Amino acid sequence: MPILGSSTHSQTLWSKIGLAEDRLTAASDRFWTHPDLAWMLPDFLVQLQCVMRSGLALMATARDRACGLAGDPVADATAVYLDAHIREEKDHDEWLLQDIESIGILPDEVLNATPGPAVVSLLGAQYFWLFHAHPVAIFGYLIVLEGYPPLAQQLDEIRIRTGFPESAFRCLKAHAEDDPGHIAMLNSTLDQMPLTGNQAKFIGLSALHTIDAVAAVFEQLIENCKVSRNLSRQYGQFSQNSHA
Repeated sequence: MPILGSSTHSQTLWSKIGLAEDRLTAASDRFWTHPDLAWMLPDFLVQLQCVMRSGLALMATARDRACGLAGDPVADATAVYLDAHIREEKDHDEWLLQDIESIGILPDEVLNATPGPAVVSLLGAQYFWLFHAHPVAIFGYLIVLEGYPPLAQQLDEIRIRTGFPESAFRCLKAHAEDDPGHIAMLNSTLDQMPLTGNQAKFIGLSALHTIDAVAAVFEQLIENCKVSRNLSRQYGQFSQNSHA
């Protein structure tokens, strides 16, 4: 993560992120160290696949919106970056779909799964800002998503702890390796943009909302697990009593 100490756009943005990231890191840590992680991980992967798949459409919409803003150098830079990034991310959602299938969840089940409210909020807010503010706002979303990947070593520990096969983590590991390079490119692109005060503000709002929404994804998964576990125990007690 960039260190504060200069007035570049990316460092100003990271200073805002640093003030708000506690909720995200707490929710993430709670999720990845949870004793019921093996129960929650399939749902997490399904929700992540929805974010990746829908994120490609989001980036394409932001790119097209930026291309329509003639004479806007920030929009031009946004469109160029997004066009390249879309090509980099192409098929990653399909890779994750294959990873999920390797643990017994069919592609149709994943593609027809209902996104959680936090996932809808995460993505939906970006559409508001790209249409009603400026498509460059998506940089706040991208920097947060690319800036907090699990490390490959952590994924190995998670695999051992949950008992899931290596095939379940192939896409996550690829992102753990690629995301630091993506962050460097995002920072560099942002720093070269002639941002207005309003544009910088909306990038910051996008990042802060993304932090809250991603944290809420983890929190909702934990809460859903708690409810499901309680229902399972109640059903088990009911079943035992009914056969007594």
